[in-house]
Amino acid sequence: MPIDASTVDSEESRVEVYVTTDTSAAPHKADEPRLYVMYDAANPDGERLYFTEAEWDAFVLGVKDGEFDLDESGNLP
Repeated sequence: MPIDASTVDSEESRVEVYVTTDTSAAPHKADEPRLYVMYDAANPDGERLYFTEAEWDAFVLGVKDGEFDLDESGNLP
């Protein structure tokens, strides 16, 4: 289900990312030298997304390429 961007309060939901060498929280990626960890700063105890360096690089390229841009209604095209 698409998220209506107009209902997202930037004060309530803020994505943060940090880099760690501790892979214990993501055992399926334990062989990686470092992980990029993304989470909602408004809910720091919530779920986290773990990216390898290659996955993070691909994500950043997708952002720069507009892959995640929303249309006028706040939905992915």
